[in-house]
Amino acid sequence: MKEDIPYLESWFYNLQKSIKEFKGIAIDKDIKLLFSISTTTTCKHSINKPYTTPVRFLENSLISGVVVFSQTQSIIVTNIVKDFVDGFLVDVEQKHNMKVGTNGDTLKYFQDKYFINSDRVDSGIKHGGILSIVRAIVANDRIIEYKANDITVDAIWIFLSTKLNYLSGKKVAIIGSGNIGSKLALKLVESGVNVVLVRRDSSKGKLIANAINLIKPPLSKSYASYNSSAIQASKFCDVIIGAANTNNPVITWDMIKNMSKNGFVVDIGKGNIEANAIKKSIEKNIDVIRGDIAAALYGFVSQKQQMQEIVQNKIGRANIDSDINLVSGGVLGRCGDIVVDSFTSPSFVYGVANGSGSIKTDLNLIDKKNIEKVKKIINKSRDNA
Repeated sequence: MKEDIPYLESWFYNLQKSIKEFKGIAIDKDIKLLFSISTTTTCKHSINKPYTTPVRFLENSLISGVVVFSQTQSIIVTNIVKDFVDGFLVDVEQKHNMKVGTNGDTLKYFQDKYFINSDRVDSGIKHGGILSIVRAIVANDRIIEYKANDITVDAIWIFLSTKLNYLSGKKVAIIGSGNIGSKLALKLVESGVNVVLVRRDSSKGKLIANAINLIKPPLSKSYASYNSSAIQASKFCDVIIGAANTNNPVITWDMIKNMSKNGFVVDIGKGNIEANAIKKSIEKNIDVIRGDIAAALYGFVSQKQQMQEIVQNKIGRANIDSDINLVSGGVLGRCGDIVVDSFTSPSFVYGVANGSGSIKTDLNLIDKKNIEKVKKIINKSRDNA
């Protein structure tokens, strides 16, 4: 892929300037600065020019980020921001338009300007994708893997559940049933929503609808269906969701006016709604909403940080006496092992392992004696704290 060097030079300069500003804000607010690197298959960006994503303030962090389209861009971006950010959020999904390999002329042009050393990324280039590049440049403990599409699905599901008050019995039309649209459809059907899928390729649309109906819980009365007509699919819907990967809007006023009385529209794919449809919707007090991932992203980052703490300090086993072993974090214990909240610094005893993945219901004298020993150790630790 031929890189647009004049565009990249201007864009990288602005990125370097903005990341320094964000670092200052993070320091002033005493929060972490995280940086996301992802890619997309959206047709609007088929020109393969990287772009900056919205800045998001979470409770304990600020997240800036970019969308890139080649490993060359990934190398340069990572080198520009690595000395300013506390961690990287890296999209692990493999997209077909992600250019694997490097553009030697482009790297050479930027090496002196941004002090970029590309010698360490050879193995990353061979493996393809963004993650391998970032891992070759920064330490693994600064990287948080994530799946951007799944976070989008979770964000829209949470939003719909909140705005609609409840999901069961609702009807939703999803225009565009690709990766995001089909995943969201499954999650909604499992939540009691009847989903109508619209996709240009009718054979794939029908297959996806049938697959969702096969996967859903057998007692669920909700279902997915396919309709080749977006106008018919939108009839009496509570929500129309635009999730199409196209340069052309797919949601029209004729569709919106077919919704139920209090229906609204959500755009996941950016630019899925005709301008005239937005104008008329506003005139009729119909909500047209751009999907936002902030809440789901905050939840994901928080979960990831908690999981790191659990993996490092709570999943494992330890011997604290010649005949007493502790296990925690879901590690299966041998019969007689003491199950605690944290094997590194226990503060609570759950019970005694039965050797089969559960807790003993009947304790023998040795079990009771060992529990008392562990509790004494815990109490002594508390007294010394």
